[in-house]
Amino acid sequence: MSRSEAGFTLLEVMVALAVFAVMAGAIALANTQNLAAARQIEEQSDARWVNQNILSQLRFSALPDAGDRLTRDARFNGRDWEVEVSVAPFSFPGLPAVEPYLRQVELSARLVNEPADAPPADRLTAVLAAP
Repeated sequence: MSRSEAGFTLLEVMVALAVFAVMAGAIALANTQNLAAARQIEEQSDARWVNQNILSQLRFSALPDAGDRLTRDARFNGRDWEVEVSVAPFSFPGLPAVEPYLRQVELSARLVNEPADAPPADRLTAVLAAP
């Protein structure tokens, strides 16, 4: 039987399987990293929506007092969120007359099941004015 009719040797098959295993492992790792990044982006995007919804609610309510710390609960995209709202006075250089009518608010959204010491998924800072 000549060499061309014999097929692959065991060594050639083992080398081919080793190359395939390394490539499959690299592809699996890349897919895992992409999936984790996509989940993080989705969480950040949802948190931004939640913060913007809470900010809209604050715009239509009475102006909160400077120094207030509020907690709001929200449900968005099938998940429960907790938003911490910090209110501070807002000063505009040269216009002290507008200070009583403006507040700086910082909203921090995180999933309810996240640990309290974990960084929020999104932070949003805005200025509210008296209606």
